Amino acid sequence: MTLPVFALDHITQAAKPAVVFEAVRSALIAHAEGRTSVPAPMVLEFPQYAGDTHVKAGHVAGTPYFVVKVASTFGSVNNGLMLVVDATNGQPAAVLADEGKLTAWRTAAAGALITDAMTPVGVDEVAVLGTGEQALLQVLWLRELRPLRRVKVWGRRPEAVERLCEQLRAVGLQATPDGLTGAPCVITTTAAREPLPLEAFQRAVHITAVGTDMPGKGELPPEMFAGAFVATDDHAQCLHHGDFGNAVRAGVLKGDADVPVGGVLRDRPPSTGRSIADLTGVGAVDAAVAGAILAQLVR
Repeated sequence: MTLPVFALDHITQAAKPAVVFEAVRSALIAHAEGRTSVPAPMVLEFPQYAGDTHVKAGHVAGTPYFVVKVASTFGSVNNGLMLVVDATNGQPAAVLADEGKLTAWRTAAAGALITDAMTPVGVDEVAVLGTGEQALLQVLWLRELRPLRRVKVWGRRPEAVERLCEQLRAVGLQATPDGLTGAPCVITTTAAREPLPLEAFQRAVHITAVGTDMPGKGELPPEMFAGAFVATDDHAQCLHHGDFGNAVRAGVLKGDADVPVGGVLRDRPPSTGRSIADLTGVGAVDAAVAGAILAQLVR
C-alpha cells in the first residue's frame, strides 16, 4: 500500500472557510457533549532554537478517521503535518503535509466562531494583541462572520505592528497601532509568559485568548476573570495550562466556573458583563478538520 501524501497547495484548495468552519463548529459541540476522544497533548520545547512542538490526537465519535498531529513553531516559522488514520481498523489513510496551516486555520476558525457568538451584535471594533500570523488570521476569519470596521493593534515590536496594520488596511479595514487603548472586543494571540498590559482590557465586553497553549504561558491578567462568563474549549487543558487555569491558581475564580465553548456555540446562552473564551486547541477539532479536508481531496 502506498500512503497518499497531500501537499499544502492541494490542502489549500480544499480548505475553504465554509468547510473549516463547519468542521470546527461541529467538533467543538461534539466535545462539549462528550462525543470525542482526546488524550492529553504532548509538548516538546527546544529553547536553544526558540522552538516548541505540539503533538495532539483526537477523534469525534461516529466519524471515519482519527488524527495524530505534529505542529511546530521555531522562531517565526510554523510547520507540521497530520496523520489521518481509519478509525475502524487503524490503517493509515493519508498524510496531510500542511506545514502547520491547518492548525493555524482551525485556530482562527475556532476563535472567530466563539468571538462572534460571545460578542454583542453590532460591535465592529476589535483590538488584537500580537502581530504574528494568528493575529492576522483571527481578524480575517472573524470578518467572514460579522462586519468589522476598525482593528486596533498592539505588539512589542513597532515594525511588526505597522506590518500587520498594513496587511489589514490592504483588505479594507481601518487599522491603527493603538491596541493598548482597548476595544469592546479584544483578541490575544501572543506567546506571552507574563500577563499583557491591563489597560488593553479595560473596555472589553468580550475577550478571546488563543496564545496560552502550553504550561508557562499566560496572556490575560487573572483579575480580568473576576465576575466574567468564562468558556473553555477543553476544561482539563484550560485548567492545566490555559489562562483559565492561571486565574484559578491565582484564586480569582473556582475551578468549575467555566462552560464549554461548544455549548455556547450550540445554545448561545445569554450572558451579562464581561465574557472570556480561553482556547488551548483540541485534538478532536484537528481530526474533524483533517477528515473534512481529506473528504474534499479524494472525492
